[in-house]
Amino acid sequence: MIAGVVWIGATRSDDAPAPVPSAAPAVPDRPAGAFPLTVRYVYDGDTIQAEMQQPNEVVTTSHPIRIRLIGIDTPEGTPALECWAAEARAHLGELLPEGSTVWAAPDRDTWDHYQRRLFHLWTDDGRFVNAELVIAGDAEAIRIQPNVGYFDLLAALEADAQSAGRGRWGACG
Repeated sequence: MIAGVVWIGATRSDDAPAPVPSAAPAVPDRPAGAFPLTVRYVYDGDTIQAEMQQPNEVVTTSHPIRIRLIGIDTPEGTPALECWAAEARAHLGELLPEGSTVWAAPDRDTWDHYQRRLFHLWTDDGRFVNAELVIAGDAEAIRIQPNVGYFDLLAALEADAQSAGRGRWGACG
């Protein structure tokens, strides 16, 4: 439950209202233009390796590519282990287990200066991975132009996670 949110909504099996946040920002559904990849490896809390299921005009190769999630930053695991790095990596691994399908959508630029691809990611069941990590307190929102399409949403989710003391915000000083 998100702190300070009033829940309204449909009926659960016990006839109590289902939790639907009334004040939380709306998390976007997977865009129609998103394309599927297969997860090969989770490097850390904001970087994975995946391979295209069907190369397209955005990713023309079927070789594995390194993907950096746009708009978020998680604590680093190397060279020194930062507080909450292991938990952020583990959560991303739960959201995107090796062999699973992940859906990617670009923002404006699709490359960073480390030769990683830059994408927003959704799980096969439609969860917005970038937002899930921020909601859990695993990641902070970052604004790197020109890829700022979801920055306002991620910043609002970060403020909520901080005020609730979730994840790194409650565990790391």
